[in-house]
Amino acid sequence: MKILLTGCQGYIGTELYFALIKDGYEVSGVDAGYFEFAHVEHIEKISFSKLDLRDIGKLRLSDFDCIIHLAALSNDPLGEIDEDLTFMINRDCAIDLARRAKNSGVARFIFASTQSIYGISNTGQELSEEAQKSPITAYARSKWDAEQEILGMSSADFTSVAVRPSTVFGWGARIRNDIVFNNMISNGLKSKSIRVHSDGKPIRPVVHILDVIDFFTLLIKAPKEKISGEAFNLGMVRGNFTVLEIAKAASEQLGGLPIELNTENLVDQRSYSVSFKKSQDRLGFIARRDLRFGAKEIVTKYNSLSSKDQSKFFNSTNRLDYLHSLVNSGKLNQALLWI
Repeated sequence: MKILLTGCQGYIGTELYFALIKDGYEVSGVDAGYFEFAHVEHIEKISFSKLDLRDIGKLRLSDFDCIIHLAALSNDPLGEIDEDLTFMINRDCAIDLARRAKNSGVARFIFASTQSIYGISNTGQELSEEAQKSPITAYARSKWDAEQEILGMSSADFTSVAVRPSTVFGWGARIRNDIVFNNMISNGLKSKSIRVHSDGKPIRPVVHILDVIDFFTLLIKAPKEKISGEAFNLGMVRGNFTVLEIAKAASEQLGGLPIELNTENLVDQRSYSVSFKKSQDRLGFIARRDLRFGAKEIVTKYNSLSSKDQSKFFNSTNRLDYLHSLVNSGKLNQALLWI
């Protein structure tokens, strides 16, 4: 099977690319190349097309059996750089890619959506895939718009499916430390305290990056009648934690570091508890790596890095800051195009 993987140089995309190669798939990567040099440990050099999603029409999609579409401005703060740009890349380009894929005879299209579409939920119940959507950021709204259009393209000869991952944690060569648990571990390693940018009450579902990879791999092989036109929440059963519970898990794995709550200038008000029953019942999928596993993994890997790469671990793993540095250095323009 020939697979096109967009976003192959992202946090998830890097690990997924090598996992697919190991499983024997013929994989072609596409990436804008923003984070090509943001890896914190050595990785094998891969052949990929350095191509912006806005130029995706240059690709010959008929060569592929399956497309996994990860590429996006990839979280809520990043999406606030420019709302119009966020909608162009995350919504319009994703829809265009899916439409071109269908017209080119691609059999399967796997779209990375987000649980941010649930926004703020006050129900107290775990949200199924059919629960009310309340996207409150440009990132979440763009993903929700794209998801609806792409799933609507499903047909007898075109299987489209959407994955809504929980907040991802765990080690990767291009690890992101701007997402909740990784951020807490990073702060703990650097400043010897766990910083929480809220009162700790918001609820965040979490999932390990290896479980994410396992799920995408499962969707490549799943019978189309089980997944076509469907969205799946992806996360750990009993994996909905308050931010304070996540902080306590980070603290415990770092020897009981103090937790600092910061309730000033609150920006991210998302809070939702999510059900993963559909993935388990329909596909038999259960996420297996917990926060303890993820924390030990990150600490062990960090301690094995050279001093240079440890510095990169702190300075090159926040996506928004890294993009700003590329813009400020004159490598990217304000539209995030290479100069």
